[in-house]
Amino acid sequence: MENQDCLKKQVISSFSAKHYKGEHLFISKLRHQAINTFIKKGFIFDNKYNTLFSIFDKEFNFFAIKKNIELVNPNSNYTILQKIKHFLYCKKSYIIVCINGQYNYIIYPDNVYDNKIIISNIFSQKEKYIKPFYSTLLNVYYNPFSIINTIFSINGVYIYIPDHVILKHPIEILHISTKSYKKTMLYFRNLIIVGKSSYVNIIESCKSLSLEKSSFINNSVTEIYAMHNSKIDYYKVQNDLEDTYFVDNTYIKQYMDSSCSTYTLSLKAKFIKNYLNFFSHGKNTSSYLYGISLLSQQQIIDNETFIQHLFSNSKCLQLYKNILLDQSISIFHGKIFVSKLIQKINAFQKNQNILLSEEAHVISKPQLEIFSNAIRCSHGCTIGNFNKNDIFYLQSRGLNKYNVQILLLISFLDKILQNIKISKIKILIINYIEYKIKNNIYNV
Repeated sequence: MENQDCLKKQVISSFSAKHYKGEHLFISKLRHQAINTFIKKGFIFDNKYNTLFSIFDKEFNFFAIKKNIELVNPNSNYTILQKIKHFLYCKKSYIIVCINGQYNYIIYPDNVYDNKIIISNIFSQKEKYIKPFYSTLLNVYYNPFSIINTIFSINGVYIYIPDHVILKHPIEILHISTKSYKKTMLYFRNLIIVGKSSYVNIIESCKSLSLEKSSFINNSVTEIYAMHNSKIDYYKVQNDLEDTYFVDNTYIKQYMDSSCSTYTLSLKAKFIKNYLNFFSHGKNTSSYLYGISLLSQQQIIDNETFIQHLFSNSKCLQLYKNILLDQSISIFHGKIFVSKLIQKINAFQKNQNILLSEEAHVISKPQLEIFSNAIRCSHGCTIGNFNKNDIFYLQSRGLNKYNVQILLLISFLDKILQNIKISKIKILIINYIEYKIKNNIYNV
């Protein structure tokens, strides 16, 4: 409690009443509303495994970092691409580069420029286009990290896909930190609107260019609006430095006949907290929440999902799979809410875990809050190790112990991997499995 109080004082004292250059007046008002809300409520946590507070102290810095422009040269896309191409997942894509938490640059694919779409920053857009969407999904319930993001974030990413546009190339949002930011919070902000009967594929990832140890926190807020009959595939790749902390807050509002799939892939960080919120705001919506984590040492993954059904004839699937080594910990908290008089909801959540160490821990907390009878909602959780019969069978076919473990773990993740359409992301996950097993040979 003492640490929380100290942290609250740090946030309040770091807030500046000055307007950020270029921002709209309504965003400035939202900052003031957010700081007033935070002053009243502060931090509310009851999770004993939440270790975020252990890194805060009196020296913690809540100011947004001024951008470092060394990486960026607007006159030379080639130079920038050469520096960041190893961090990208597609050969040809729209590339948004954010540096130290701020939108900085966009690179279009060669010979492609579709003026129907808008991929830019929030401040450059007219207020009337962003005001109906910006920060409106954050009010469903109080989240202190979303509030802090609203207080300090500067000029995030804006993506608008008009009606009836099938985007051929994916959009990659690449967050780069240019040097060590010990005890500092970085703020990412995305506002994404996908029009009626449109489709988009988005990949978001982070990379640190510094090899020094850092203990900074990536505190991100993403708001997504999927209009009627639209389809969105969203990938979040959490694969940065081992000392990085992630606090991701994603809000998705779906309208009639829309389909949204999220892939949360947590491979490297010290602590990861993912808040993923779906709001089904029309009939016949489809929501798919996939999660893979592969952690070792003392790493912690905490996935908290919330699905709100306000209309009938919708379905949602949550499938989270974890592979845990050493003293790593996985926490899954999934909540499904179905309102009164709603019918024909098919909602299912499954949390499956493989523990490759007696010291690894899993905590799974499903929660169903249902006020209607004509629905199907269920949940399930499994925790275990390798199946000895499978091991015996594969070894009898000539595979060694190392390859047996890799094959079984890939098979364990197969239901999610087969839905991932980006081949480089699949390869990344498989390479991580091989790396972890190679460095941690266990008795099976």
